[in-house]
Amino acid sequence: MSGGPGGAPTDAREPAPEDGDDATRDEHLPVDFEVFFTAHRASLLTRAVMLCGNRQDAEDAVQDAFLAALEHWGRISGYEQPDAWVSLVMRRKLWRALRLRLRAKRAALDVALPSQASPDETAQARRVLTAMAALPPRQRMVLVMYSLYAMTHQEIADDLNIAASTARGNLRKGRENLRRMLGLGPDTDPLNEVPLVGTVGPLPGDGLAAALSATESWLGAALAEDGQARRQARADLAGLRREATHRT
Repeated sequence: MSGGPGGAPTDAREPAPEDGDDATRDEHLPVDFEVFFTAHRASLLTRAVMLCGNRQDAEDAVQDAFLAALEHWGRISGYEQPDAWVSLVMRRKLWRALRLRLRAKRAALDVALPSQASPDETAQARRVLTAMAALPPRQRMVLVMYSLYAMTHQEIADDLNIAASTARGNLRKGRENLRRMLGLGPDTDPLNEVPLVGTVGPLPGDGLAAALSATESWLGAALAEDGQARRQARADLAGLRREATHRT
């Protein structure tokens, strides 16, 4: 799975590196942290939006996750995949936010249209995002974690602090509901401990996984071309610089 490799802990309620000689005690952001932030923020924000469908919640969770990494950068930077640790923190913060929003009105997702996307690709991505917004939050998160993170039922359960059977049941319901709303054929996947997407792309014949993967690609392109997203990224980086200075 991609949720906690490279030495990133996955069995705790929150990843909690031990305090040490962290680079955040310098007057400015560590150079390698700034490079890390720039390289990974866009993809983490895209995945966060896929997980929750609320842009503000996604941006807040991503920023909080990077701040957590900054606080312990002396240790986090030594992980094989520090982005997996940041992603884990982001998911857990989103999960808490989603639980608080269970009765809140779902706001429409406002993003710019990617210039290279065809009208059909845009229409399909919007259909998927609209359908995902209608899913219960837990079904949505479990579905994205399984299909796009390639996490097993047990890993999802550990991540969200729920039973594996609960994760499995929500995954099945989420797939059934989304498939029905998108007008896809009957779901024949047995939902065993086999990732539906992961690093090799959707499995042949799995239209739902293919739709999710294509929508994530469309959303990533949309956010990359979105002036608001670029301004927010600069603001987030400035905020992290201020935080690093205050900690000296």
